Amino acid sequence: MPQPSSKALRVYAASAGSGKTHRLVLEYLKILLSDTNYRQKFRHIVAMTFTNKAANEMKDRILQTLSGLAYPASANAKTKALQKDLLNETTLTEVQLQQRAAGALQGILHHYEDFNISTIDKFNLRLIRSFSRDLDLPADFEVVLNEKLILDEVLDLLIARLGQPDALELTRWMLSYARTKVAEGESWDFKKSLLQFSEVLSKERNAKEVTQLLTNTYTPETYKDFQDRAATVKADFLAQCAAANALAAPFKGTHFKTPTDQKRIDAFAEDPNWGLGKKEGSFYAPKFKEKLEENIYDLPSPVNNALLALETSYDQALGQFKLLETQRKNFYDMALLQYVAQQTKALMTAQQQIRISEFNQLISQLVKGEQAPYIYERLGIRYEHFLLDEFQDTSRLQWVNMIPLVLEAISYERPNLIVGDAKQSIYRFNNGLAEQFVALPSLYNPENDLQMAQNSLRFEASGEKNSLDDNYRSAPQIVEFNNALFKQLALSLPPQHQDFYASLHQQPKSDNTGFVQIESLVNDLPDELLHDKIRTTIQQVVQDGFRPCDICVLTETNKKGNAIALSLTQAGMQVVSQDSLLLYSNPLVHLFLLYLKKRAKPANPTLGKRLAEAYLRAKGKFDVASYMAYFKTFEKDGRQLRYFDENAFYKAEFGSEEALFMPYEHLFDLLQKVAACFQINDTQEPYVHHFFDVAFQYQLNRNAELLPFIEFVEQNKDKLALQMPESTEAIRIMTIHKAKGLEFPVVLIPSLDFSIIIYGLSKFLMQAGEGLAYSFPADAIPEFKSFKEKELAAIYLDKLNLLYVALTRPENRLYIWNHHKAKGFGAQIHQQLTTHPDLTLQEEHIYVSGQALAQEISEAKKAKLEAAQTKFYHPMALPDQLWYPSLVFRTPDIEQVPDQLFGLAFHRLMALCSSAAQLPTAIQAALQEGSIAQDQLTELTEAAEQFWGHVSAQQLQEGILEEFNEQRIIADINQMKQPDKVWLKENEVVVIDFKTGLRNDAHMKQIIVYAGLLETIFNLPVRPYLYYTQLDLFLEL
Repeated sequence: MPQPSSKALRVYAASAGSGKTHRLVLEYLKILLSDTNYRQKFRHIVAMTFTNKAANEMKDRILQTLSGLAYPASANAKTKALQKDLLNETTLTEVQLQQRAAGALQGILHHYEDFNISTIDKFNLRLIRSFSRDLDLPADFEVVLNEKLILDEVLDLLIARLGQPDALELTRWMLSYARTKVAEGESWDFKKSLLQFSEVLSKERNAKEVTQLLTNTYTPETYKDFQDRAATVKADFLAQCAAANALAAPFKGTHFKTPTDQKRIDAFAEDPNWGLGKKEGSFYAPKFKEKLEENIYDLPSPVNNALLALETSYDQALGQFKLLETQRKNFYDMALLQYVAQQTKALMTAQQQIRISEFNQLISQLVKGEQAPYIYERLGIRYEHFLLDEFQDTSRLQWVNMIPLVLEAISYERPNLIVGDAKQSIYRFNNGLAEQFVALPSLYNPENDLQMAQNSLRFEASGEKNSLDDNYRSAPQIVEFNNALFKQLALSLPPQHQDFYASLHQQPKSDNTGFVQIESLVNDLPDELLHDKIRTTIQQVVQDGFRPCDICVLTETNKKGNAIALSLTQAGMQVVSQDSLLLYSNPLVHLFLLYLKKRAKPANPTLGKRLAEAYLRAKGKFDVASYMAYFKTFEKDGRQLRYFDENAFYKAEFGSEEALFMPYEHLFDLLQKVAACFQINDTQEPYVHHFFDVAFQYQLNRNAELLPFIEFVEQNKDKLALQMPESTEAIRIMTIHKAKGLEFPVVLIPSLDFSIIIYGLSKFLMQAGEGLAYSFPADAIPEFKSFKEKELAAIYLDKLNLLYVALTRPENRLYIWNHHKAKGFGAQIHQQLTTHPDLTLQEEHIYVSGQALAQEISEAKKAKLEAAQTKFYHPMALPDQLWYPSLVFRTPDIEQVPDQLFGLAFHRLMALCSSAAQLPTAIQAALQEGSIAQDQLTELTEAAEQFWGHVSAQQLQEGILEEFNEQRIIADINQMKQPDKVWLKENEVVVIDFKTGLRNDAHMKQIIVYAGLLETIFNLPVRPYLYYTQLDLFLEL
């Protein structure tokens, strides 16, 4: 564990499994509980991380820890570890720690809205709302998260204007763009291509180019200027070729004796296309050039020098020519992109919206030149401490915008914390810039900005960087394997990236027994054989005592993961993968989508055939003969034609066409009616149920027309998915990106031969001379070649980091198949495996470290594991709801567990009982109405007597004017709250909620909400209590 630092800015390089979350929570609690104003201190602390999930997990961890510190009987192992560190790193005693934790917890729960743990984007949104007037934004502006929808709408508006008299220039640009796509072999569906092209506008890495784009001029004169300049460059070079030919021609036959050499000299004058027929590559053949350099032809110096000069002139002229030609070819593309950017801005302004990608640029406008006090004045609160997590994924603008606030905090010597790991920076595509973390405590300043340089000196003086070198996750064999492997792989990084792996070596702290097995060779292994190897390995792992849900298969792409998921499923294994939970892949959802498409386009005969086939397959009634029976023939112009008789199908299956295509009021109503017609109960089909939920939410936020909804589903088909329990008894398959931050007992990685090239169809928005180009970075243009070299270095670093994330996920076992090409990323890894100090060649091509020992599982643990097995859920219908049923999940055909039954019985008993004296009467009443069972009587009586004992001890029943039991409170439209027991007194209100089971922070949040509502209703202070029946714990919050 690192020693506490006196520096105001502490930076931790936290390698995988090093207890980063523990350190973050510890630092937060040290700041919070060491302050004398510990009840309100949380208002002045800001913690930010990369995702909503991570922010919520951090919130929960802090609340759970505070709860455990305040009430030690409920503290878990993690809380006890944090308590130990707090006692070591602060001057607080155990009693003080307990008292302050209780007070801080109460403060947070009473003012939860000021508990500032969020993503950077959410913090920026708050800043923007505070400065909306300064930015000319309406007070009620809307944030657009899905920018594709906005671009799609803009393109529809532009396409609608094509051919109109006032849009001739736009029409010319669109036609030119479409012709270019066709010439490049792409589909003429240029809207899809243009949509992808337009997405460069929202990438932060392109901010400089987009700014330039908006100020560039695109006129016919500019286009012609590119043509003329390119022609001049070519003509000048060809004139130089002709001059060289005139000098060299007299020496043909005497000095240039071979026909080949003589043809080279003649080509200078005869070939109008860059001499020697060249368009790229070296001007001269290597041997001919070598003879000229050594003057083997014995030419006079002026002649020899003129011929040699052509090589240099060719390189320069061809580069200039290609640059100008690239600008010319991209001219209409850039003009169109400029127009899209302008129209997008106009549309957003008209609709009072801002794009999520605009956040950081808007904030940059705010903070540039402003001092922190002014910003805080607008926010209405001063933040004194900043804790920034996953800093390697922070974008350039996000960090630049935070600097003034962090700078002020450290100038007052207040503790601040930044945590990250450059080795796990795998979100460069999402604007992450890990170089900023590598530079800390200095400020990354590639622009050599003077103000940034001055701020950097202040950061350096107040900051200190340390490494968290212990690994608590992985077994020693896995940690040592990774230490040695990445030490060697990091040596291949270019100098500018060497520091990414400066903090690499870890000390293993886990007591797990580890095993690493790698099959590595040059071989293109067919998928069938690879899948067989994966299945065999999984079977062996399960035999060794691991559960299926302990196993995770990590792949580079979803496509590879889907193929493995299909193979394992066909082998009878349960699998949960990213795409296996997608709504779009479910046959029943597909059936409903086909119905909506047919409903929207009734004249389309193909949709009718597809709908019929999908329905018959979904109902298990499909066979070729019965399906083909619906095809009829007719004669036209002497030919027999065949068609699908939709009416016959509708009549046979639904009675009539009208029965299937019934009237409806709105989208959700239509889906409910169709489900009834199909005899599909959505509450028994999780995919269909969730699809209906998506439709319901869609119609709340947008228009409920069928075609827009269908397009919405198509555009989001890779995102709309079921959320399954994490503990499901199935093998997990996910991409490495999705696995970041997670850990698994056993990890299988089917391939390491990641692509480290730039594909020929890849295009980038780049500087092209004084203009811009959206193009592949060809070597012939020096600017593009430089860009390409940097991009290739960045891609290699991305893939090395991806490998690091993958290999640091396992706790116990790691299995790898590295079947690779002769050259590439996999080959580089193989080279390191052959000399790895910790690996043994077990058999040909298979390297191992450690032993695959069977898990020893006690009978008690087996029983616990069996009890923890998760069944797939099914929604339970609630027919008494008037509108849309709340989602209630139950395991089908399984009785409620005893704890649930006890909880229901206790709640009912307490509703019938207003005092300890009424308990016997209440019990008899509950028995008579059947709300409690005889075998529950002893336990219920004991719990009720204990509860009333707490009430009596605190004299809570004195002065009660009125009692409310399970009385519903209307909190908002379509939102009801129902506290278990409310006692109204003259000067206060007491609210009590009963809980069965263990403590949960959600219970505290719930009772605080009840208290707030009651305070509003009665205009009196409210005292909230929780009573845990199993723990006999009576808590006042």
